[in-house]
Amino acid sequence: MSALLLIETSTRLCSVAVAIDGVVVAEHEELDPKGYRHAEALNPMIQNALSDAGLRVRDLSGIAAAHGPGSYTGLRIGLAAAKGLALPWGIPCYGVDSLELIAEAVREAVPSELPIWSAMDARRSEVYSAWFHPDGVRSSDDLPEVIEPTWAERPAALAGGDGVEKVLEHWPKLQDSGVRFARARHALAGALRATGPEHLATWEPRYLKMFGQAL
Repeated sequence: MSALLLIETSTRLCSVAVAIDGVVVAEHEELDPKGYRHAEALNPMIQNALSDAGLRVRDLSGIAAAHGPGSYTGLRIGLAAAKGLALPWGIPCYGVDSLELIAEAVREAVPSELPIWSAMDARRSEVYSAWFHPDGVRSSDDLPEVIEPTWAERPAALAGGDGVEKVLEHWPKLQDSGVRFARARHALAGALRATGPEHLATWEPRYLKMFGQAL
């Protein structure tokens, strides 16, 4: 049996899931309008999800966590929880790109042949973004982007993430999937594609722009 704990804390939606043999069997989540409760909410969610799945921490085959880009504090909370559970039992951990989770959520919500553009709000007139093929395979690196008038010439795409609303008026051919946040279950595909576990001593959140730093 392969049992994976999945963690997503990169946005205001704090989410946990457990998958057994590639099937999600338990989920817990909390959407905080201000995004300040992840530190309080995450560990009870993990305990409840494991209990729902009939598992203990030592039964896990791996832990996958979204490791950025995203909320500075949220990412650190998620990775700290993953490491804290993994180290005592020698459980391998897998980092999954947060924009990849959004692409998976878009694919689940709106089947389409259009390329997928994932975007997270990076404050002001900026977004963190990445492109994906319709099958979810990445076609670009993660980028911090400044919204500009030239975006009116961009091609048609299907978009998801909390950065979408701020760009719709600048990008006429952009189709809004309605997806604003990914959930932990959307980390499953990335975890299964991972080529190897993270080195816990050096595993850190992947920030495209450090907290308080201008582009």
